[in-house]
Amino acid sequence: MAPSMPPDLLLTGATGFIGYYLSRTLAAAGRPFIALVRPDSDTDKLAELGEWCTLREGDVTDPESLADALEGVDTVVHAAARVSFQAGDEDEMLKVNAGGTANLVNMMLECGTPRLVYLSSVAALNRVDGGPPTGIDDRWPLEEIPTAYGRSKFAAEREVWRGQAEGLSVAALYPSIVLGAGDWNGQNTPGLWRRAADGARAYPRGATGFVDVRDVARAVLTVIDRRIDRDRFLLNAANLSWREALTAIAESVSAPAPAIPVSRWQSSLLWPLEGLRSLATGRPPLITHDSHRNAQASYRYDGRPYVEATGNEYIPIADTIREVGQAFHLSRTLGEGLPATYVPLLTAG
Repeated sequence: MAPSMPPDLLLTGATGFIGYYLSRTLAAAGRPFIALVRPDSDTDKLAELGEWCTLREGDVTDPESLADALEGVDTVVHAAARVSFQAGDEDEMLKVNAGGTANLVNMMLECGTPRLVYLSSVAALNRVDGGPPTGIDDRWPLEEIPTAYGRSKFAAEREVWRGQAEGLSVAALYPSIVLGAGDWNGQNTPGLWRRAADGARAYPRGATGFVDVRDVARAVLTVIDRRIDRDRFLLNAANLSWREALTAIAESVSAPAPAIPVSRWQSSLLWPLEGLRSLATGRPPLITHDSHRNAQASYRYDGRPYVEATGNEYIPIADTIREVGQAFHLSRTLGEGLPATYVPLLTAG
C-alpha cells in the first residue's frame, strides 16, 4: 500500500545503525518520511522501504542544503551524529554534532519548521562513576564531561534548547548503550557479537546500561504520535557489568565466556600502545583514552520514568541478546563476510 499523504517528517542519520531501525519503524507504522542523505551515502537499504522513504540530499554541516530538505516538513527527527572515541576526532565531532545541530535549528526557525525530536545520549548527562542511577539533570558543566563525544553531544543540546527558547517544540531522548543486530563488521554494538564469536576473552571491570535499538525507535515514534513537547526521557532497560553483558553475548553465539579481567591500570597501559600500533598500521585503535575511561567506569541509569510516562515497557535485555545472537547465526549461513542482518521490529507500541 502506498502512502496516502506526502511526507511531513524529516529524519537525519537514516543510514546509521539507530537511524535505519528508525526508518524501518516509521515505514512499518505507515509514516512516510524524508531521509536527509549526503551525496556519498549508501542508500541501498533505504531503497527497500519503497515509497515510504523519500531521499533528499543535504548535510547538517552545510546550512544552505537544509532549506530545500525542510520544504513541507512539520517534524524533524535528528539522529545524525559523529561517534568516535579517538583523540583526533574531537574537532570533527564538534563540527558535526554541535555545529550541525546549530545549523539545523537555525534553518528550522528560518523555515518555520515547528517540531524537533532530538536523539541525544547518556554520554551528555551528569554521570557519576560508582554513583546512584543517573537521571535527567541540567547541572553539568561542559568541561567536566569525561569524553569528547559526550562534550560534543552536550554542546549540541545547548543548541537544541536554544531552539526551544526561540520557539521550537522540542523533545529529547537519551539512550544508554544501544544493542541490536546490523553490520557485524562495523564499529557499532553488533560488532560485540562478532568479536565474541572470534574468541574475545577479555572484559573490562566497569558497568553500564543497555537498551534495545527497537525500544529507541519505538520511543521516537511515541514522542511523534503523542506530540510530546518540552520533555526528556532517558532510555535504559537494564544495568549490567561488562562481564555480565559480554558473557551473555558469548553464550548467544555459542562461544566461551570472557574470563580475562582487564583492570583500570592495565587498560591505562594498553591504550597508549594501541595508539602507537594505530599510527604504525593505519588501522583504528581497539582501545583509546576515552573508550578506556568509559569501559572501566561503573555507570547506572534510571529508565523507568519513560515507562511510567508512556506505558511502553522495555524489551528485556536477555531477550535482545538472544535474538541478536540468532540474527548473527543467520548471517553466518548467508555467505562470506557476515552480511548485515536485522531483528524483527516491534509490533506494538
